[in-house]
Amino acid sequence: MWFTETPWPPILILSVLGVLLFLGWVSQRKTGYLAGLALCVALCGIVFVVEQQILTELERVEQRLLDFTAAFQRDSLKRGLVNVLIGGGGELESLKFLQGDEVHRLATHALDLVDIQDDVRISDIRTRMSNQDSRAITQFRASASVAVSGYSAARQPSRWELTWGKEGGEWKVLRATRLNFMSGQPLDNPFAVRE
Repeated sequence: MWFTETPWPPILILSVLGVLLFLGWVSQRKTGYLAGLALCVALCGIVFVVEQQILTELERVEQRLLDFTAAFQRDSLKRGLVNVLIGGGGELESLKFLQGDEVHRLATHALDLVDIQDDVRISDIRTRMSNQDSRAITQFRASASVAVSGYSAARQPSRWELTWGKEGGEWKVLRATRLNFMSGQPLDNPFAVRE
C-alpha cells in the first residue's frame, strides 16, 4: 500500500530538500549539493509516476462511484418513463454495481421514474474504509438536470451515502441512502422531490 493518497506531500518534501541543497551549493559551491539537487528533482518525477500507477482501495471505491453514476445516468435515459413508453430499454449497466434485492429494487424504481441528463456533477466525495478495507461508506453530493415522469428537466441537487462491500475483488453497493442536502440526515422517502 502506498503511504499517501496523492503524490504531492512527498514531492513537496523533496522540493524543500532541493531548495536547501541549492542554497547550500550557492553558499559553498560544492558539487555534492548539485548532485543532491539533481537527485531530488529526479525523485520528484519518479514519485509522481509511481503514484499514478498505484491505486489504493479508497481510490478504487471513488473511481467505482464515478463509474456507477455514469452508468446510472446512461441507464436512466435508456429506461426512463419516456423511453419505456416508446419501447426503449435493454440491459442495465448500472445494476452490475449493485448487490442485494433491496438496492436493485430501489435503483430500478428510480430508473423507471427519471431521465437524468448529461450534466451530472459529483462533488464533496468523502469515503471511510473499514473491516480491513473490505467495506467502505461514501458520502457525496450529486446534481444533474432531471426529468421526472416526462416533465421538463430541472437541476436537482441531492446528497447520498453508499455502503460498499468488496466481493470477489470487486466493489459493489450494498445500501444506498438519500440524505437531506443540508443536514445530512437520512430521508424517509428517497424519491421525495422536496427534502
